[in-house]
Amino acid sequence: MSVCPGCRLELPDERRTSNEARYNASPECLRLSGEVAAFNHAHPARLAIWHQTCVDAYGAQHVSAGTKPIAVAFALNGLYLVFERGFTGLQARNAHGYLANTVPSWPRFTPPDNVGKVTVFDVTMASSVDEHIDLVQTWGRSVWAAWSHVHNEIATMTDAQLGSWHPHS
Repeated sequence: MSVCPGCRLELPDERRTSNEARYNASPECLRLSGEVAAFNHAHPARLAIWHQTCVDAYGAQHVSAGTKPIAVAFALNGLYLVFERGFTGLQARNAHGYLANTVPSWPRFTPPDNVGKVTVFDVTMASSVDEHIDLVQTWGRSVWAAWSHVHNEIATMTDAQLGSWHPHS
C-alpha cells in the first residue's frame, strides 16, 4: 500500500510519476485527482463551475515545504471565494488570473496537521453528476475548515488584493 503524504489516503502502490514534485502526493492519489478532472471535463455543462474547487481542495490538501507560496495562497483564496464569498469555481479561477498580477511575493502558510477528512477518493466514488457536485462541495468545505487557523489572514489578504474587482457572470 502507498500512503499519500498530503491527505493520508491509502491506495495500492503504483510507479512514481514526475508530477509528484508539484504536489505532496502519492502517484496513486494524483491519479485519482486526474480521474476527478476527467469526470469534470466529461460533464462540462454541470461541472465546469466546480473544476477549480477540485483543483483548490486538492492543492490545499497536498502542501509540502517545497510547495510554492502562490500555489497555497491560490488554493486557499479559491476555497475562501467559493465557500465564504459565494463565487463559482470559474469566478474563483478568474480571480486567480487577476490576483496573479497583484502581489510580488506571497506569504507562506503552515498546513494544519489534519487537512480534512474528505479526500479526492470520496469524490471518485460519486455515482452521478449530482452526487459528484455534493461531494466536491463537502470536500472543499472539509479542506477549507481544516485551514481555519488562516481564515482571517486569507480573507483580509484576498479582499484587499481584489479591491473593487468583481467576477464576470
